[in-house]
Amino acid sequence: MSRGRKYTRGAAHSGAKGRRARRTPPWYHRISSLTWILLCLLLAASASLALRTSRQARAAATSTQVQVLNGSGVPDLARQVADQLRDRGLDVVSVGNADASEYGETLVLLRRGHPSVAVMVARRLGMGIPLQQLDPTLLVDVTVILGQDWSASSPSAPAARGG
Repeated sequence: MSRGRKYTRGAAHSGAKGRRARRTPPWYHRISSLTWILLCLLLAASASLALRTSRQARAAATSTQVQVLNGSGVPDLARQVADQLRDRGLDVVSVGNADASEYGETLVLLRRGHPSVAVMVARRLGMGIPLQQLDPTLLVDVTVILGQDWSASSPSAPAARGG
């Protein structure tokens, strides 16, 4: 606040002759410069962290290698779902049949990496139970085993759309 400047609380004069009335300074004048600097640094750090997290999530999605296996008994379902996952930005590197065709539920198995990768694939898929079943001998990050719930209840499932 400058030396010659005085603030009033709404009255033009305080009543005393020759004296200026005091006004309350605006809220932003009552905050010290150090506080403003700290607030700006906090805002910049938050924005930087949000941007970095967004970039990492995008990079993880495009670099995640996914295997899609058909365990539902519906012919050609794995290929159709693999195409959908590719459209959603995932790298599907293998498509085939599961060891059985009676899987009741769709499974998203983490083979390597962080568990959040399996959760992300399940979200992109729109269903599935993320489970951790590490297998470093497989050259994929996630294995999706399509179950009978995919063709029966999924709104984006090819069988439900008549495809």
